[in-house]
Amino acid sequence: MRINRTFLSSVVVCSTILFVVLRSKSTVEFADKSRNDIEKRYATEQQISNGQQTYRYVTPSLAELGARRSLPKMNKHILMLTRIPNAGGELLVLILQRLQGYNAFKHIRLPPGDHGLLSSLQEELLVEEITNIIRQEAIPLTFDGDVRFLNFSKFGRQPPSFISLVRNPLHVQNVQRYHEKLKTDVEGRAIPTFCGQDPRCTEINNKWALQRAKANIVEEYPVVGILDCMEQSMNVLEHKFPYFFRGARDIYKKIRPKKEYVSDMSLALEPHDKDILLKLFEDEVELYYWLKSRLFNETVNNLT
Repeated sequence: MRINRTFLSSVVVCSTILFVVLRSKSTVEFADKSRNDIEKRYATEQQISNGQQTYRYVTPSLAELGARRSLPKMNKHILMLTRIPNAGGELLVLILQRLQGYNAFKHIRLPPGDHGLLSSLQEELLVEEITNIIRQEAIPLTFDGDVRFLNFSKFGRQPPSFISLVRNPLHVQNVQRYHEKLKTDVEGRAIPTFCGQDPRCTEINNKWALQRAKANIVEEYPVVGILDCMEQSMNVLEHKFPYFFRGARDIYKKIRPKKEYVSDMSLALEPHDKDILLKLFEDEVELYYWLKSRLFNETVNNLT
């Protein structure tokens, strides 16, 4: 009788241990399966094979973005060219249009504007319109428009990578416009475009506007080209955005003007006219040479 009791006790203990082990294993497997399901549900993965290498891109889920409470700084697969009037922006647009088939991206031209300031509501609507286009179209995409800098982050949207093209403000055309209008040709200035939608951005030689323009360029514009330094500009654009600008230098050589832009347009000005423009475009001149130094530094870095 004692032997039977001992045997039964042993069986019960062994059964209990076996049940606990099997339940623990099942719980671990269920947890692993649940975690995998969640990862598959909220992560979009794209694998692109290129020879012997495989590139993997993972798009962050909305849940992950909510945990971070911030969007990625900028989208490298979407470019926005903000055109500055009379600064050669159309030349860059033509290059992008020629390259879109070759490099497998789509270029979209925004409807023409009046170069004016946008209210906060108008800015938000335009940001939302561009965001909807991005959702509907297959990336990569490039845009161009005659709008001032748009603050996507202010409205909780991921900004594109901004690019632009400027020219030396000390050129003959500005002298002609000055004598014809007897006032500043606001549309030909670069600072308002980079500064954004604040009314102070339109003021002439406003130091706040100059500093805001520089800050936006540093934060949002990986490349700002110079019209009279197009060879260097193409080199930097192709280095920073090879997907979009691969082959840009070859395209530029075919379409560039027969007469090269003079690197220092002020050499063609009369001393009196040069003094007028220096006073009228003091901050514009400072921004131009600051951008030129920035471009040349990028050129040197690309060669090293």
